[in-house]
Order: sequence, then C-alpha cells, then structure tokens
Amino acid sequence: MNPQPATRPDAQPDARPATRPDARAAAGPAPAPAAEPGSPAWWRARYAERERRRPRQGGLTLDRITAGALELADREGLEALTMRRLGEHLQVRHTSLYRHVASREELLIETVDHMLGEIRLPSLDGDWRAGLEAGAREFRRVLAAHPAVVPLLTAGQLLGPNALRAREHALAELLAHGWAPRPAVHVYLTVTHFVIGAAVLDSAGAARTAGQRAAMAELFASLSPRTHPVVHRHAELLNSLDPQAEFDFGLRTLLHGLDHPRSEEAPV
Repeated sequence: MNPQPATRPDAQPDARPATRPDARAAAGPAPAPAAEPGSPAWWRARYAERERRRPRQGGLTLDRITAGALELADREGLEALTMRRLGEHLQVRHTSLYRHVASREELLIETVDHMLGEIRLPSLDGDWRAGLEAGAREFRRVLAAHPAVVPLLTAGQLLGPNALRAREHALAELLAHGWAPRPAVHVYLTVTHFVIGAAVLDSAGAARTAGQRAAMAELFASLSPRTHPVVHRHAELLNSLDPQAEFDFGLRTLLHGLDHPRSEEAPV
C-alpha cells in the first residue's frame, strides 16, 4: 500500500503562527476615528488645515468650489450636487475637488457656510430691536434665494467661518447695547432658530400655492360645525395668510416680547 503523502503544514487550519502577545502593541495604537464632518472637532481640524495650506497660484480654491456647488444646487437641486457633476460644472476633473473636500458630505457642509457668507450684517446702532429685525430679514432673504440648500441647515451645527462671523457680530452688538451675556445668547439663538424654522417649513412645502390654499379652505368649510366649530367658521382666514405675512407677524411678536435685562442673567 502506498504511503499517504505528508500533509503540508500550510494546509492545516491551525498551522498559522500564533500572534505574539506583544505584536499588537508593537504596531502602535489604532488610529483615531476621523471626526464626523460638521462636528466641532471636524471644524477645528479644518481651521488648522486652512492656516497651514498655501493656495496655489491660479489653482482651484475652496471658495470657487462652494460657489459652483451653490449655483448647481440652485439650478438643478440638491440631488444633482455630486462630485462628478460639480467637476463638470466647474470644467475641472472631479478628482481635483478632493484636495479641498474629502467627500460629498464635506462639500455640502462647506456649501452651507458659503451661502451664509451672502448675509449682509446690519448694525444695531440706535434701536436694537430694529437691528435684530433687519438681521433676521436679511437672513431670510438669503435662505429664500437658495431653497434647495435650506434643509441642510438642520443637518449639523453651523460652525463655519461665515456662520461664526454672523454669531460674533450679533452677540457683540447685543453686548454693546447693554445686554448681559446669558440673555444675549438666548436672544441670538431664539431669533436665529425662528428664521431657520420658518425657512425649513417653507422649503419643505408648508408654503402653499393659491390653489392649495383654496382646497384647504374648502376642506375646512366642509367639516361639521359640531365637531370643528372654530375651524369651520374660520376656514377662509386659516388659509388667507402667505408665508411672508406669517413670518412678519411672528418676528415682530417675538421681538416685541423681548425685555432688555442689562445686568440680570436670564434663567437657564
């Protein structure tokens, strides 16, 4: 009988050399996970990178990239905003975009901040309420000009250079008008969130056409006055206001209700 051929050592499942206990330690610690795009840690790294990087003469810049991205989103919608499509729009190789933004997610975050750079910051000289109202209306103007990008405002924190520019300006003006720091922050955030909320609702379809308003009024009027007496009675009124009128009323009501504590800290 022929002898059985010896089994090769490398064919045995357990023939691989065991990992030495110190091998993993010798390789060093695992690399830290990348910061989530748009997070404070990510923005800190971006700011540090911008300080180190020297722009290439005549080369592609982040500002040109984000300006092109905003144009593309305005014209074709957010879904069309891909790295490849943006490269075509800018007439550059899409691979060259990755030197400035590592992914589409980073591109969207930077594009939002570029949009915020269009805000013309008003002075709060004289009447601080009038200044806040002017700033809120200017913010709304910019958001209304770029409805496709508005939903991205709630995707993360607004911590880019243009967002911080607006934050710094508003808080400095409020403090200069005698507001204590804590209520000044409350006022800034309250007004900012009001504007963003109104813009998000409008861009998401809350802004109704005349035909849609008429259809809703017809629906309300058809409701039984026994179950919905108030809605039935005011069917026309509930659908007569346009988004701008609703915004005007809400903003003025909000600002009118603000007190002006000069030294008293607002409750947490």
